[in-house]
Amino acid sequence: MRGGRSILLGALAGLVALGPGQAHAAPRPGAPAAASGTAPDSAFLLATEDPGRSPSPFIGNGHIGVLIPPLGIGPSISFLAGLYEHGPQDVPRITSPPAWNDIDVFDGSGWLVAGLRPDSAVRAYRQAVDMSTGTASTRYDWIDRTRRTSVRVTEWVSRADPHLAAIRLEVTPHEAGPMRLRFAMTAWPPPRRLALAKLERYLPEWKQSDVWYPGHTIVRDRHATLTPAAGRLSMTSAPEGRDTLVAEAASVSWPKDLPRASARTVSSGDAAALEVSFDPAPGASYAFTLLVSIATSADGPGPLERAQHELDAARSRGYDALAAASARAWRARWESDLEIQGNPSLQKVVRSMLFYLLCSADRGTALGIPPMGLSSAGYYGHIFWDSDTWMFPPLLLTHPDIAHSLVAFRRRTLEAARANARANGYRGAMFPWEADELGQETTPYFAVQNAHSEIHISGDVALAQWQYYLATGDSAWLAREGFPVIRETADFWVSRASYDSLRDRYDIKNVVSVAEGLIGVTDDAYTNCVARRNLEIGAAASRRLGKQANPLWTKVAARLHLPVDSTSQAFRTYEGAPDSTLGVITPLLSFPLGVPMSDRVKRTHLEQALARLEQEASGAMMGITLLSVDAAELGERALVDSLLPYGYRGHLRGPFLLLSETPTNDAVNFLTGAGGFLQQVIFGWTGLRLGESGLEPAFPPVLPSSVGRLVLRNLQVRGKRLDVVVDRSGRRILPHRDRTSR
Repeated sequence: MRGGRSILLGALAGLVALGPGQAHAAPRPGAPAAASGTAPDSAFLLATEDPGRSPSPFIGNGHIGVLIPPLGIGPSISFLAGLYEHGPQDVPRITSPPAWNDIDVFDGSGWLVAGLRPDSAVRAYRQAVDMSTGTASTRYDWIDRTRRTSVRVTEWVSRADPHLAAIRLEVTPHEAGPMRLRFAMTAWPPPRRLALAKLERYLPEWKQSDVWYPGHTIVRDRHATLTPAAGRLSMTSAPEGRDTLVAEAASVSWPKDLPRASARTVSSGDAAALEVSFDPAPGASYAFTLLVSIATSADGPGPLERAQHELDAARSRGYDALAAASARAWRARWESDLEIQGNPSLQKVVRSMLFYLLCSADRGTALGIPPMGLSSAGYYGHIFWDSDTWMFPPLLLTHPDIAHSLVAFRRRTLEAARANARANGYRGAMFPWEADELGQETTPYFAVQNAHSEIHISGDVALAQWQYYLATGDSAWLAREGFPVIRETADFWVSRASYDSLRDRYDIKNVVSVAEGLIGVTDDAYTNCVARRNLEIGAAASRRLGKQANPLWTKVAARLHLPVDSTSQAFRTYEGAPDSTLGVITPLLSFPLGVPMSDRVKRTHLEQALARLEQEASGAMMGITLLSVDAAELGERALVDSLLPYGYRGHLRGPFLLLSETPTNDAVNFLTGAGGFLQQVIFGWTGLRLGESGLEPAFPPVLPSSVGRLVLRNLQVRGKRLDVVVDRSGRRILPHRDRTSR
């Protein structure tokens, strides 16, 4: 599925089983925790007692994402949605603002963070992520020679305020002696760049970290000031090669009766810091609170003034009220849930997939989701078809206001796609294979063939626009936002297809297939099918809006050649494809494309894919997650059962259930795979599809044998809120009942 994009990932191995700590207690019914301080529901809790745990989890609100370090404190990478840079001879890439969470603790003898190995210096360790409130908590005893200090850290990124994050640090020294805490904003050093804008080939000696580094943000200004029992830090910076201004404002507060307290500030180089010294009483606990507000010029002028104003408003409300508001906002999101009974470990995995998607997306951003979301610089933070085809559909039914951001990104960047089509000699809109926040083509030069020829993405974009309309029934949105994208992409296919007068047909030549190792092929099955779907959608949308459709849309769609085997009537991978390629992409034709075909043909495609199962399972967590949908359509419960572990188990990493792109790499957190697996649950096991009347039964539901009951709670379709219940008695679609009424 991801040949060109995973060239750097190397050869892949087989599957592994769930590791220790990845089997969990059964979920209990009821609402998730309402606020921090409330005992969390164990079915929403990811936790470990291993200080050497890896990889690090991340939390976020769709605007800010941040990695949680092993000790809960210390500088860790964070990302802002839509914040990209463009260094010299490099490709544009997502960038990290200066670290706002750089916290150190000094116990009079040594520093807690600098050079510390957590597994050798801490005891009684526990770190947890409460998905119900989006809160990370870390606690342990820090052992420094003869001194012991108990540490508790709570961190969250507010779901109620897109610009706000907070850390509460509590220290309890068990011996007498002075302590010092340092809170700082610190810029990251510039990366060792590769000239990816011009290098013609990917070099085998490159490691993942050599290529997927965050971009560079250059500090413009920094300040640190003191007030009674508090201090303030601020920093402005700009991504290299961009004119966006980023402003970070932070408030640090501590108890007014902190014994023999003194504080000082330091602003030098690319850092602004505040240090608090005090003489604690042994056994007493002392809490320090860091509130951070981040704003950018992309949201309007005066970002520093806005960040400081929002910080003042947050301080006036207080930490507890802010934490409760964020928790309530998360609880409202969890009113839409996928409840699995009978398989508690699978329940937790499915919830974690939805949780990490929600951490990387929010309403009103007009942005797509990169393959690793806001968790890393994987794939440079570029936006692929992953956003439209893999992550968008599960959000569409569970959180349509968030899903709107993904389709709005394509509408916002339509002019860039039209310019891309013109630059390549075509009409209409040619959406880029890899896009930055501006919607411009950003593919590294070593994969330039994908930029020029992996064109199926334009059809994928149009299909997502149509799916949004089918789910919402919003004709005003269709006319204003969706149809311009659908119209321009349909015109692109008319321009891109070539007419063969001898055969009276249209062909699409010289493309890169979805199976990206297939380069320069003609009539790729997926590309031609999604192009035809795009053209048909254009005609359907025109009728719905009472507009005159381009007559060429229907003409080209009717004569667009599809590579079908004359004997079996099954699709070939592309025209003239050898048998060795069969099953690589054709299962995607039935889902998600919905190409009409008989069960016999569908079964042929699935059997071809199953013959490649070991190879598919060792690759990227994309197509294999959807094979179960085809099996469910065919009513093959035994096959659904056997495919289930292939879809996720080998990709789980660590106690926080992060997904790797492949079973043998550590490219986390692969939200593309999460989106694919959630579609298996929502559209495979239930037998439901989006159609002309909204959510429609398409075939009988098929639950895996390990799942006794599935409830899709609070799906939102055409202004209605629905609960879909699937169990051994069948499928029921009911009006939604909120949790408090049960």
